[in-house]
Amino acid sequence: MSESSESKPTYLREVKITFKKKRVKNDSPVGESVNSPEQIVELFKDLQNEAKEKLIAICLDSKLKIISFEIVAIGSVQSIYARPFEAIRSAIALNATGLIIVHNHPSGDVNPSEGDRKFTSELKDITDKGGMQFHDHIIIGADSFFSFSSAGLL
Repeated sequence: MSESSESKPTYLREVKITFKKKRVKNDSPVGESVNSPEQIVELFKDLQNEAKEKLIAICLDSKLKIISFEIVAIGSVQSIYARPFEAIRSAIALNATGLIIVHNHPSGDVNPSEGDRKFTSELKDITDKGGMQFHDHIIIGADSFFSFSSAGLL
């Protein structure tokens, strides 16, 4: 072994989870069980004003209370790329028992694209195999929303 390789330090990355607080309105469903897509839409309705698509994962505990949320990906005006596994990484790290996905369509049209349907189906398979409940995938548009769960697609 050469001297230069002996004196060169080796590093290993350590994962550290930190939380950042986000102020929400007083009547937001934080601390309450999430029982409807309307509660999530109310909490994340600012997405309707975004110029780019954003994909957010909402982690839930066993009583359907929100533990945290993570902005998983930011895309373009008409698309976003994220692997389904990326959407559950924080849920796994936090030992969440449930997951809700929410994203926006800047066009205002809340009808799910073929990509939205495929992503939802793949995410459902992953969460089923991992023992996590995938409660909903909600698309927020200009003045309306689409819920995969309400539409019977989950």
